[in-house]
Amino acid sequence: MEMENDTDIANGLSRVAGRVRALAETCQFGFWFITDLHVPSNLGRSGGMLARLIGETGMRHVVSGGDIPEAFGDRAALDGAIARYRAGWVAPIEGAGGILLPLHGNHDFTTRDAPDATTGFTYPQRETRAMVLDTAAVRCGAVADPSSCACYLDCSEARVRLVGVDTHDVVDQSRQYWGVADGISPAQFAWLRDVAFGTLPDGWRAVVASHAPFAGVAATEEERAMFAPLCEMLAQYAAAGRVPLAISGHHHGERQSRVGGIWHVTEPCDAAYLDYIHGSQPWVRDLPEKKPGTLAGQTFDAVQLDFGRGLAHFTRVGGGADRTLHLAPLEVQAGGTLALSPQVVAGPAEWGCHDAASCTKVPNPARKYDYFYEYSSLVADVGRDGVLAAKAPGSAVAVATAADGTREYFPVEVV
Repeated sequence: MEMENDTDIANGLSRVAGRVRALAETCQFGFWFITDLHVPSNLGRSGGMLARLIGETGMRHVVSGGDIPEAFGDRAALDGAIARYRAGWVAPIEGAGGILLPLHGNHDFTTRDAPDATTGFTYPQRETRAMVLDTAAVRCGAVADPSSCACYLDCSEARVRLVGVDTHDVVDQSRQYWGVADGISPAQFAWLRDVAFGTLPDGWRAVVASHAPFAGVAATEEERAMFAPLCEMLAQYAAAGRVPLAISGHHHGERQSRVGGIWHVTEPCDAAYLDYIHGSQPWVRDLPEKKPGTLAGQTFDAVQLDFGRGLAHFTRVGGGADRTLHLAPLEVQAGGTLALSPQVVAGPAEWGCHDAASCTKVPNPARKYDYFYEYSSLVADVGRDGVLAAKAPGSAVAVATAADGTREYFPVEVV
């Protein structure tokens, strides 16, 4: 793929590479996160883009968040999507020296023959595991739970463990189509508790990656309830500052909140869908339609962690803007105020604030499988001057948005 002949894409990737290299001077660890490829609806350039960016930045770790095929199609279409993923993403990423950690999505690997069909195909769990966990990094180094696609990779130089949680590790034997069920089996939960997190070396941190989100505004009410035991298990590590971030996909939009001591972030889809626009509003505005021949045809992020300064930087490839999350919360008494001071967003900022623990998923009447998300501000609110007013005990997130869309997020605990 000769991207050098496409000025728009080449310039955009050069900007990303430059920012990633600059941030690497202060960030101890970084990785690329790409999710929800849905290959038949993907414009197909992100694998080559990642290969180029790995070469230009030296940042080699890539997390693929799952959902390789489409929801609809026969078994041949399903197998074709898997083959295209291996040729168009796994091969170029690994060919560039990338270290690819794959995650298991709810569409991996199951399909429905047509939107109104009662027939389809679902691969058995063992075969799915063999296809998902089929990258050099996982085959050669990751410790995997034999009952699921859970795995981890150790990044010794940075003293960071990337833990891949399988949020869909059960097959519903009663269904021909969409037979991959949501949830974490008891066997995987024990492995996560005793091995992935239980053997985390002293002085190390863990970054959690999964297909579906499981807490805060990143997740739905059903997901928050389903994965509550996982959150409770992680709480002890979060309290010690050892799990700063949990990142996911699944909902195709961008949302983030810090609850229970952990930032929970769900990322937009790389597939050329429109729902990533609605799913990211109102905090992410002016997202473009994904069109061939433009950088915005793909959507993924470079994630870099600066533990010394307490920051997580997200650099966008494609539609959207860069953003920075403050890792440590600000504390304020209920009824009090707090003046927020941006470190990244320069110039006049537009301010917003939302409760961190939950938001409401609202169906879009115009498009099936498309949703809006409604937020509340019962814990705190923030004025146009960046002064936060604390209302009631709980967790909140304040966001400052610059004119160019760059955003800076402040986690707030009201006590």
